[in-house]
Amino acid sequence: MQENLRIPEALMVLFLVLPAIRPYIRGLQSQDGLIWFPLVALAIGAGLFPAYGFRPECVPLLLCTVFLNIRHVPLLFDYLGWWDRDDSPRQNFTLVSMGLLILTAAVALYFSPRKDTRLMLQGVKTRTIRDEARDADIFLRLYGPDPDTPISGASPARPLMLVVPPVFGSVGMVDQVCGKLRDQGFTVLSFSRRGFDFPAWGADGKQYSPPMQERFRILQAFAQGNATETANLQGRALETGRMEDIGFLLSYIKQYLHRDFPDAGAERNTLFLAGYDAGGSALALLGSSPEWRAANPEVQGLILVESPLWSAYQFDGLEDSPQITPLRLQVPTLFMTADRVNDPQKRNRAYGPILQILQTHTPAVLAAVDGAGPLDYSDCPVKYPLYSAFLSGNKQTPWKYDAFIEGTGSIMTNFASLLLENIPQDSPRAPVALSRRKGLGGTIHFETGGAWNLPDFGYILSP
Repeated sequence: MQENLRIPEALMVLFLVLPAIRPYIRGLQSQDGLIWFPLVALAIGAGLFPAYGFRPECVPLLLCTVFLNIRHVPLLFDYLGWWDRDDSPRQNFTLVSMGLLILTAAVALYFSPRKDTRLMLQGVKTRTIRDEARDADIFLRLYGPDPDTPISGASPARPLMLVVPPVFGSVGMVDQVCGKLRDQGFTVLSFSRRGFDFPAWGADGKQYSPPMQERFRILQAFAQGNATETANLQGRALETGRMEDIGFLLSYIKQYLHRDFPDAGAERNTLFLAGYDAGGSALALLGSSPEWRAANPEVQGLILVESPLWSAYQFDGLEDSPQITPLRLQVPTLFMTADRVNDPQKRNRAYGPILQILQTHTPAVLAAVDGAGPLDYSDCPVKYPLYSAFLSGNKQTPWKYDAFIEGTGSIMTNFASLLLENIPQDSPRAPVALSRRKGLGGTIHFETGGAWNLPDFGYILSP
């Protein structure tokens, strides 16, 4: 059942407005119980966050409710007989107060989630595994074949996609994307790690957050990781953590995936890896290692989504800006970035390491959807529209809300289809099938690396 956050938000507004208009409507003047309504609105606002999680769009409305309750105190005290003045306090709900309420209510209602923010249940299996070497619990989510969603042309062998989630939001920010990839023919495995992801989602749905100091370090890395050495070191620590996660999970996939998920329908020898932010950076570091590539021949391609590549920046203390050491990836790679990559003022500063990779002999391609912000290739547009709007792209986008989930899944699937269709016929890998490529609307900017020798990447735009 989809959460409907708009109902308690609307009730808060109603309980604040009725006492305000009471002096001007004769039928309400005798309703003394309305004096308590602002407190009820405050109680509803305070209960929103335990019930629905942190909702940024509700914060202004809650603060407005606190402010109006403070202004309402004299009237409440007068009603209770606690006011020692001779005359009763005047009604003080002014036009400014009404305007503030309307504005904050509009923000809360307009930016409410478009979809259920809870994790998907249908067709999803969960399991907790333990990395004894690191004393860490890892919570797995496997999106396997859904009998209620048949896929045309599907075969028993489905390519496996390991999705490394963003640090902030974790699997909650890629859950719908994973479901879309599953619907397009993948078996999808994602995860979160307790003490690292913010939050980690346990198999029972319980959320675990890292210590407060760790959250500060994460924020510092993302805010200044390409500008200051201290923040860069924090970012590198995140990359290291994700590389350890990926290494552990690759070993798990090879040894135990079929044992723990016998009905997954996954061809573990046809594997794609997709990583968000620090996870994408970790994939770039792993994919640039010839030894890692030789040890993991089943990896067909990498997909890096808004990945900062902190390890590419070198701080020697002598330059005003850090130097960039280009990585040389050994695996075909798709970079998905915000459309800011086309802004001359932000291009080199934010995406310098990626642009330098494209200039090397690396089989890489960059895709940027017009209007896409750094959070838009995830569940963020439908679950946290305010964040998506605040960090929007430079251009207006024809993709809205659900369209970003659909489009993100299609770009990833079409990239994988391109690679699978160009694998030599005599390859020993087992045959796998993806759903038919889907056409994509909107304008998508592409750049290819010097070693890209597959068909024109405009291929992914048309079915």
